[in-house]
Formats: sequence, C-alpha cells, structure tokens
Amino acid sequence: MKKIFIILLCMITLNSNATEMCARNDTVVIPLDATIGYNDYRNNATEWLWWLVYNYGTIYGSGTCLSKKEIMMYSDWNGSGSPTAGLALNIASDELIGLSGYYMNANVSSDIPDAEKPDYARIYCFYKLTHPMSSSWIYSAIYHDPLTGYNCKSTCVKENAAYFRTTDTFNSIGTVPPWSE
Repeated sequence: MKKIFIILLCMITLNSNATEMCARNDTVVIPLDATIGYNDYRNNATEWLWWLVYNYGTIYGSGTCLSKKEIMMYSDWNGSGSPTAGLALNIASDELIGLSGYYMNANVSSDIPDAEKPDYARIYCFYKLTHPMSSSWIYSAIYHDPLTGYNCKSTCVKENAAYFRTTDTFNSIGTVPPWSE
C-alpha cells in the first residue's frame, strides 16, 4: 500500500506561477508599474536631480539641456520641426547631466557662422532615470524665451515631472547597451 501511495504522490502535478522575463547574467530585476501615478515630486535644480515618490518606492532621475546638433547626433531625428514627445536618444551616458549654454561654445566661436548658432543653443530639455536603474534620455520640452534668451537651465529639472512619461521611460530601460557582451 505504501508503494502505491508513493507512486500516486509522484504522479500528482503541482502548479507553479512565475513571471516570464529575460535578464542578463548577474542582473537585478526590479518590476516597475508604468500605470501607477506618482504621489509626490521633488527636485534639486542645482544638482539637476528630480525624484518621484510612488507607492512601491522612489525613483530618481536627472535632467539636461541639449542643442539641435546634439539631438541629431544621438538620435534619428532629422532636425526639422520640434522633436516628438518621448523621443529617446541612443545614448544613456551620465556625462550629459546638467548641460546648458551652447554646444561647442558656439555663441563665442568664430568658426561657426552666425546663421547656424541657434542650432547650437541648448534649449531642448531631456530627462532620464538614474535609480534604481538607468534609462535612455527622453525628450520632454523646449524651453526658449526670445525676450530673455534660452532658459532651459532654470526650467528643465523643475518641469520634468509634468512631462515624465513612465511608459516611454520604462520601455527605454536596457535598450542602450552599456555592457560589453
């Protein structure tokens, strides 16, 4: 009787539930829900940092201002019109954090014709997640006031929450390879 009981126990199948996902070797997987809105928003404009408080935790990010020339260098955008909302750059480098002014000091460079100098003004605001993981840079808005000059530096980080698109940002995580494999 014991043998029959043991054989029956071995034949019973048990269900197990798991999430299907792919992860690289030695990678920590943190599930984020892009459908849940954040509860609170804060920023530190001096350090170009912002953070959003969700029910499941806090995510942190950074901002930067880029020029038309830089966006064209790092994306498929052709430079006509304005970049589309949610445009992701093909770079995730933290070296872009906090850029402002003019790309290549075009405003004082005699090598760049005056007609092209507006293309070097850093008036396009971008943001990215930096913690708990890193995302690509995502376009949020253009900040330029013809009366006072560009003001991306004073506005970009403060306004990132208004343009924060969790779906665009979460979908860009891991799309730019920082790894060597």
